[in-house]
Amino acid sequence: PIKRFSLRESSFVHDQKMKTTHRRIERDRSGEIGMIPENAEDMWHAYNLIAIGDTVRSSTFRKVQVDTGSGSSGSNRVRTTLTIQVETTDFDANDGVLRVKGKNVAENPYVRLGSYHTLDL
Repeated sequence: PIKRFSLRESSFVHDQKMKTTHRRIERDRSGEIGMIPENAEDMWHAYNLIAIGDTVRSSTFRKVQVDTGSGSSGSNRVRTTLTIQVETTDFDANDGVLRVKGKNVAENPYVRLGSYHTLDL
């Protein structure tokens, strides 16, 4: 759960709020929020909302090793949804990309629990 949340006036871009799909905030300020960032400024606000220890769930691509019947192996890129516990965040203002690194904390057919992944949001 996100430990802190604040949607301040500075979170408005051209008099519009960042799109949210859902939010559930408790009185102790814990909870969760689903966001759909539309531009680099939205990513900046997400960067300022996400704290170390929070969990972030996002769709991502992962290389998966595939064994063929002939004994050789190859790799495929598959889209999967990961939930990671945040250890570091980095915002690249030039590209408008938020990178969130952490350990996988939810069952996934392609990624083991506890393995590291960086989400490029």
